[in-house]
Amino acid sequence: MNDLRSAIKHNFLKQIIFRLDYEGVMEADVEGCILSLRQKFFDAGFINMGKRTENQFDLQVKMDLNIPEGNQFSVSNNNKNLVYIFSSDNKEILEISKSFFTLTVDIDQTYETFDKYIVLLAESMAVIKSVSPYFQPLRIGLRKINICFLDNLADLPLYFTKAAFNANDVIEQFSEYDYIASNMVTILSKDNYQANYVRNIQEGMVQQEDGNQKTTYQIVIDVDVFKEGNREILPMLSDEQIIKNTLQIQNTIEFEIFIKSLSDKLIQALKQEVFQDDVIRGVV
Repeated sequence: MNDLRSAIKHNFLKQIIFRLDYEGVMEADVEGCILSLRQKFFDAGFINMGKRTENQFDLQVKMDLNIPEGNQFSVSNNNKNLVYIFSSDNKEILEISKSFFTLTVDIDQTYETFDKYIVLLAESMAVIKSVSPYFQPLRIGLRKINICFLDNLADLPLYFTKAAFNANDVIEQFSEYDYIASNMVTILSKDNYQANYVRNIQEGMVQQEDGNQKTTYQIVIDVDVFKEGNREILPMLSDEQIIKNTLQIQNTIEFEIFIKSLSDKLIQALKQEVFQDDVIRGVV
């Protein structure tokens, strides 16, 4: 699988989101993390620093089924969460707060693979974990969103497996209807990781060079590989090397699910030095 990943020269990956959620960390602890990590962030190209305030609400709902007018909800504990932001000039953003640590990468053209970020993420999580004896991880997840476009849904089988998209079966079964959109969600599990495997089709309009509009379909493959629970995650954060291994496993599962969604024709096309196919758009 690693050989295949190395052979792929093109993609339609548009966004990467890594997120670690946790509790047991205070604002003062976060400031300590920043002092330890900011030079590493700067050296890695995250040269811009800022902060924002995020509101956290506890929502309480009171229901009285016999008296609908009595249904109430109230908001309590409006906690302001300070979020530190570090960004590069390449649409890469790191965020740290007392409850989460994230990396978000928006991809316009060239993508340098998730491996580029593994060392920095591992070092960062090791620091965050060690800053408080009350640190408890809640969820660790890696999500990748792939987007491309087709003008004709009849071309779907040329590029994607039937396991990923069964739109043509639906179109055939409901031939008297127009196919507008679909959202398919499958939950998979491997090596004690769960994966939300989401495939989405959405009809839209695109303006051509002559000013006329034509129908097109946005095709999305959205894979989120994650693990939840303190007892499950804490041993995976015991040292930097184990954290690196964790991230590599998540990344491998991501790729396996993605590649199993593609037809052999598309896989071969993505291996070529120059991608030559005008039917599918959004590949770089």
